[in-house]
Amino acid sequence: MKIDLHVHTAERSACATVNEENQIRAAIQKGLAGIAITDHDRLVPRERLLALNKQFAPFKIFTGIEVSSDDLHWVVLGIHDPTLESLTWHYPDLLAFVRSHGGFILLAHPFRYKPTLQIDLDAYPPDGIEIESINTSANRQSDIRALAGRLGLVMLHNSDGHHAGGVGRYHNLLPRAVADDRELVTVLLSMKQPAKLA
Repeated sequence: MKIDLHVHTAERSACATVNEENQIRAAIQKGLAGIAITDHDRLVPRERLLALNKQFAPFKIFTGIEVSSDDLHWVVLGIHDPTLESLTWHYPDLLAFVRSHGGFILLAHPFRYKPTLQIDLDAYPPDGIEIESINTSANRQSDIRALAGRLGLVMLHNSDGHHAGGVGRYHNLLPRAVADDRELVTVLLSMKQPAKLA
């Protein structure tokens, strides 16, 4: 299943220029089978997600949000809880919340803003990390791969698409089709590798 798990829309991300329906149409044109809408600190209302999934079936639109915390951005998948929209998250608390609610959390575009990560990921490893996106530096890929290997993180390829033509530029190939948020989280977690901590 070809899927982009980091997509923004103009309805809730001020930096995005493309609305939900056009992002979905662009993803379909690029041969994707689904996307996660991950607007900045805002969830797509549940009723709207249901309507979009009905309108564009069999294409899938999954629950997501990009949470700002400790000068980093974290994509959370599979949890539709307004608590995630808080602007005061400290990453260890966010991680604990995601774990307790059965979601999936990934570090978006690592090293985008600073040359080092200010969070102890050895103590608080997320589930995944973006190895490629529009906003992930290609010259840091070896660092990202090393970090992912050491911690056993799922390496993901997402567009972080905010503009026309961005969605689907990078995408993931899941080992099987997924029908809903719960299946998406299950499949993503199954892609984790054993950590190589010394």
